[in-house]
Amino acid sequence: MAGFLQGLSKLILGVAIALILLSLAGVATARYFMGRLSVLPPRPVFEGETSTEGAATAPAEAPATAPEPAPEAVPEPAPSPEPEGYAAVVTQPIGLVIRAEPSTASQQLGGVDYNAQVQVLEDSDDGRWMLIRVSASGQEGWVKAGNTRSLN
Repeated sequence: MAGFLQGLSKLILGVAIALILLSLAGVATARYFMGRLSVLPPRPVFEGETSTEGAATAPAEAPATAPEPAPEAVPEPAPSPEPEGYAAVVTQPIGLVIRAEPSTASQQLGGVDYNAQVQVLEDSDDGRWMLIRVSASGQEGWVKAGNTRSLN
């Protein structure tokens, strides 16, 4: 009987130690992933966009003699073209991917954020894509239809 009780106590103690080790490993894994996921990745910079974040600017050395500024011709402002299409805002919460052609297989040109104002230039023949121009950057491309709301 003493051997049975000794074997049973070893079994219970072994199971308890295994459960403690598993729970500690789970806590350590959770802490690791929470630490890794709490840091946001760097913001992507799309083509035609300038980023000043983290850019170290070296102080420019002053030239020994300052050249005289040349008189510049002031260009006359070009007349603003008539707006094409209609103004709209992006309603997709994650933003939209701008593509070169109306196809998911075509090249990605950039993106447009949620609530950004765009100019809808035309719709595709099947009505599933829209050609837009981003008001802030002037970038043009195709996005999926149904993800914007007209401002008119």
